[in-house]
Amino acid sequence: MEGVTSRDTIRMTIPALLAYVRLPRVAIAGLATRSGFSYDEVEDLRLAVGEVCQVLLDGADRDGTLTIDFTVARGTLGVEVAIDAPAGRHDGLAERLAEQILDATVGKVEVDDDGRRISFSMVAADDDE
Repeated sequence: MEGVTSRDTIRMTIPALLAYVRLPRVAIAGLATRSGFSYDEVEDLRLAVGEVCQVLLDGADRDGTLTIDFTVARGTLGVEVAIDAPAGRHDGLAERLAEQILDATVGKVEVDDDGRRISFSMVAADDDE
């Protein structure tokens, strides 16, 4: 399987159910590996997309769908996750924990659309060592 040589966008739409959160985690692992990310970076991205999905689902099954857009280029990966349901109740604790995890894994995260859309991106570290 060859690596990524152009810029592509892949869209995944899943039911807004906790049982399906593993699907974007699997997808991002494959995309990040093909894009030149290290094993540790792939694991950080898997953790990050899972946390974002959990926050948007507010820790419970919801009506509607989650849409995950992966923008992939060699050495870079952007992710935007949106829910087509009203914003959750959010008790604040889960969001603070998720924010700490995301800060440690992917850094800057953007929240838009009244908390119904979250995006982040990551650039692979150089492997020239």
